[in-house]
Amino acid sequence: MALSSLGHVYTAIGDYPNALASHKQCVLLAKQSKDQLSEARELGNMGAVYIAMGDFENAVQCHEQHLGIAKALENKREEARAYSNLGSAYHYHRNFDKAMSYHTHVLELAQELEEKSIEMRAYAGLGHAARCMQDLERAKQYHEQQLSIAEGVRITYASQPTFQTAAG
Repeated sequence: MALSSLGHVYTAIGDYPNALASHKQCVLLAKQSKDQLSEARELGNMGAVYIAMGDFENAVQCHEQHLGIAKALENKREEARAYSNLGSAYHYHRNFDKAMSYHTHVLELAQELEEKSIEMRAYAGLGHAARCMQDLERAKQYHEQQLSIAEGVRITYASQPTFQTAAG
């Protein structure tokens, strides 16, 4: 966990070689401990570093490996994360049709899981890709759906009872 966090810091400061080294070491540790979920997530982290470096091919390869493990584990949430990462990779590579396809997979999984946070992320990705394709009406529709879900989530949280501490 600390090693992965260090990799994120290296990415944030632009030290990509050390970021990759940290995440690669995490992948090896996850394999040694047979923790496939951590392995998948670290492959996704490596893919994000490769995107930051502009290395599209390696980014996609990492995200596809992430997706393969998530599917093998039958972990739909992790599949959604991998599809979202692939959508982002293709977006950065300016292949907006393919990005839309991956974000559509995310949306389908989110709806199957009834997971609103993932659904919002899917609509955000779809809206951004549609906007880049100059399909502004469709982009508007996606972002309106994203906003509608966000407002629903906010209302749900606002209606939850608050707990007071002994001092409060």
